Amino acid sequence: MSKASQLYNEEESKILQLKLLGKTVKEISKLLNRCKSMIYRVFTRKTTYEPNPYSGRPHVTDIRNDRRIRRMVSSQEMTVRDITRASLRQI
Repeated sequence: MSKASQLYNEEESKILQLKLLGKTVKEISKLLNRCKSMIYRVFTRKTTYEPNPYSGRPHVTDIRNDRRIRRMVSSQEMTVRDITRASLRQI
């Protein structure tokens, strides 16, 4: 079974508008070619739809430190231990 496609904000607002016009969930799902469970999720969700952020371990360094590390590596031959000492972070 394939992963569900993303629901865009325009579609969400259209679902809510159709509900206000008195359309049933079955009618809305046929009009927008979406499953009924997705329509129900829009009705019960308290916030607007946003895709989940990237999963996995969060970054240890920020963008600025990443650039600094890249500069150190490209300008000199440094080991991971040398970079860790220079950046004062565990990499």
